[in-house]
Amino acid sequence: METCLDVPLDAPSIIPSKACSLDASLPLWNPRAATCLGLLLSPAFSAYIHMCNWDTLGEDEQSLEARAWCGMMLGYFIMCGVLIGLGGIVGRDLAPPLSATIGILAGWHAWGGRAQERYIAVITNGAYTRRPWRRVVLAALAVLLVLMMLVVLVVMAASMVRAVPG
Repeated sequence: METCLDVPLDAPSIIPSKACSLDASLPLWNPRAATCLGLLLSPAFSAYIHMCNWDTLGEDEQSLEARAWCGMMLGYFIMCGVLIGLGGIVGRDLAPPLSATIGILAGWHAWGGRAQERYIAVITNGAYTRRPWRRVVLAALAVLLVLMMLVVLVVMAASMVRAVPG
């Protein structure tokens, strides 16, 4: 049986708090796939998936960190929607630049996502039960659709307010 001392030097900086090996039947989402899906669905989605994985692994401190990232990114995207709506009211583009969104995704990957990818690779050696993606991706797409519809409604309402003479 491997011990913590047998982990190679390129191992993650996170030291397992519960155990040095992992039960292969523990269901986890692939953290690298979650990071990639974050490009499509939002970095908040990636942080949420990583938070769920950390919870499953029993790593409470890491789960709290991923929860903070998720909350921060959700707040950022809500702020973007509000700014787009306000931009419609004042007739200017107030949305943050795309580079800010890319920067947030890169920051998440560097400080959060990559750590879990390495951790799971070292601890499980690729042998873990993979959770299915269908439900969680469909739920994320539904949330994105609702958020987009809210932004469209705000922009439409703003254009109606501007069109009313007064």
